[in-house]
Amino acid sequence: MLPGMSELVRLRVYHFAPGAAFEGGLVAAIERMELLGDVKLLDALFVGRDPADGGLMAVDRGTAGAEGTFASLLDFRLDPGRRQALTERTLADHPGGVPQPLIESIAATLEPGAGIFAVIHTDADATVLEEAVARSHGRQIADDTVESQALAEVGERLQAAASAAGSDA
Repeated sequence: MLPGMSELVRLRVYHFAPGAAFEGGLVAAIERMELLGDVKLLDALFVGRDPADGGLMAVDRGTAGAEGTFASLLDFRLDPGRRQALTERTLADHPGGVPQPLIESIAATLEPGAGIFAVIHTDADATVLEEAVARSHGRQIADDTVESQALAEVGERLQAAASAAGSDA
């Protein structure tokens, strides 16, 4: 539990099979969560494999935040050049970032076109996010209470969820 917060702190991990419909819904859900103020997003990570060549794609909250806002996630989704630049920054060592070996390990569980999206947030209710995941044809693979604000600190749980989803594919 975070000091001074009475809300639950949750780790939620979602899996997206190849062909998932990423049309900006996740980015919009994250922004709505933060704007409404009911749920505070503490950390987030997307890891995927390019559907065409299987290349690693990754962006985390720290990297997206360094760009000013989560709006840079739209660049990640729409612009291959920006996607590559954000992936490189995400894989580089940065404060609060998920370590490169963990990101690569998660990516190794994915087939081309698939993705994993992980968030840590306050409060047990993330209806806005759940609805966006469903519209994108994703599924929840983990929902746990955690004591950490950072995905880097729950790496074993994150890796276990990704591995379990990969074996279900």
